[in-house]
Amino acid sequence: MRVQLPGAAIEVEDHGEGVPLVLLHGFPLSGEIWVPLRPALEEVARVVTPDLRGFGRSDKPAGSYAMEVLAEDVAALADVLALDRFVLGGHSMGGYVALRFAAAHRERLLGLLLVDSRAEADTDEARAGRNAAIETIGREGPVAFLDAFVPKLVGPSTRARAPRFLAELRALAEEVPAHVLAAALAGMRDRPDSSPLLTGLDLPVLVLVGAEDSLIPVAQAEKLVRGLPRGELVTVPEAGHTPSVERPVVIGEAVTAFLRRHFAGL
Repeated sequence: MRVQLPGAAIEVEDHGEGVPLVLLHGFPLSGEIWVPLRPALEEVARVVTPDLRGFGRSDKPAGSYAMEVLAEDVAALADVLALDRFVLGGHSMGGYVALRFAAAHRERLLGLLLVDSRAEADTDEARAGRNAAIETIGREGPVAFLDAFVPKLVGPSTRARAPRFLAELRALAEEVPAHVLAAALAGMRDRPDSSPLLTGLDLPVLVLVGAEDSLIPVAQAEKLVRGLPRGELVTVPEAGHTPSVERPVVIGEAVTAFLRRHFAGL
């Protein structure tokens, strides 16, 4: 369905019954990355998967794609869908957005899922890399950037076992126009450090990471869990940066067990 928010109209899938679960996709993808998990998750949760502004079938306006802007879209969507409190999950960039939502709207969160994401701000090296990517997009167009970036979204096991997954992710990324790619890269580059939030997040948090993720290594996920009062870590074997697509059965079982363990009575 299409939902009109103050800054953009966004496309949303909303199915299932149980604890409300809002899942945010990573860059430069869409809510399609959650489709393989839906059969399992919808048995225990009302699963809401938006295409964030600029991505998938949502509007692609010019302007800021700061993580705080995207977080306020999530708050506005929750208001439209009458979600008072809910579990919020985010993959990669979606995790950055989820943490900024937590900074502004902690009272609305029942729990968090952070999939191949981190709390820290970009390092100087990472900011330089994002600046180089923005320059590449401006100078050569999105194709040159995607040629370099998209292969990092899956691990070597997936590339060997199921290369079609990489092609499917590339197709999603190619739907994103140059101005959105550049603005979202800038938004990630400029995001604040969310690490100071972690000790105050006294709620269930499931951290998932692909064992072969080269963008967010397992050590980074372990560090994230150590900063959380109630953090739990699941490392997904034979998966890289997008385990919901690469190993959906493993992810589905882990998330379903987490939801049943903490929110069965809701």
